[in-house]
Amino acid sequence: MDEKKLLLFDFDGTVADNSQGIFNCVRYAADKHGFPAPDAETLRCFVGPPLYESFSKYFGADHETALSMVASYRERYRPIGTTEAVLYPDMAKMLSALQAEGYILAICSGKPQEFVEKICRMLGVHGVFSGFYCPSLKDTSLEKADYILRAISDFGVTKAQTLMIGDTRSDITAAKKAGVESVGAAYGFAAPGELEETGADHIVNDAKEMYTCITGRRLA
Repeated sequence: MDEKKLLLFDFDGTVADNSQGIFNCVRYAADKHGFPAPDAETLRCFVGPPLYESFSKYFGADHETALSMVASYRERYRPIGTTEAVLYPDMAKMLSALQAEGYILAICSGKPQEFVEKICRMLGVHGVFSGFYCPSLKDTSLEKADYILRAISDFGVTKAQTLMIGDTRSDITAAKKAGVESVGAAYGFAAPGELEETGADHIVNDAKEMYTCITGRRLA
C-alpha cells in the first residue's frame, strides 16, 4: 500500500459493534407499525445503508410508513440504542497508535453525526478523530463518496494519500466512486464474499491486521 495520510473509517461494523442497538431498534419500529419481527438475516441488512431505504426495501413500507418507522427507530435509538455499542477488540489501541504516528483519522459514515459523536464519546475514542463526515438527522442528500471527497478537500490531501476503511459493499463502492484505496473489515457485517466481489483493495480480519495493513508494522 502507498503511504497514506488520511484514514477515513466507517463506524458501525468497522470501529464499533452497535448491532444490538440497531437490531433492537428495528424490532421496536417493526412492532410499533404492526410488522412481524424481522429475521436475523434481515436485521443484518440494516447495518450500513440508510434506514429509510432499508425499511422500504425489507418491509415493503410505503413512503410515509418508512418515514414513520425511521422516526420510531430513533425514538428508541437516541436514549437506549446508542448505549448498546462496544468497540471491537484492540480498536482503541490501534486508533491511538495511528493518531500518535501522525495519521489523520476521521469518521465517514452514513449514521447521523449526532449519534456517531455521542457513541464515540461514550466509548472514549472521540478525541482521536479530527473530523466527522456524516449526514445530519435532517439532511441525507449526500452520498458517502461525497463525504470522502469533502474530507480530502478539508484536510488538503490527495486521493492517493487517502484510505477508506469499511465493512460493507457501500463503503467499498463509495471508495471506488471517490477514487481512493479501500480496506474491507471482514469482521463486520458484510455477507461472505461481499468485500471480495465489490473489489476491496485490502481485506483484514481484525484491528491488528488493519494496523499492519496500513503501517506495514505489527501493533505493539
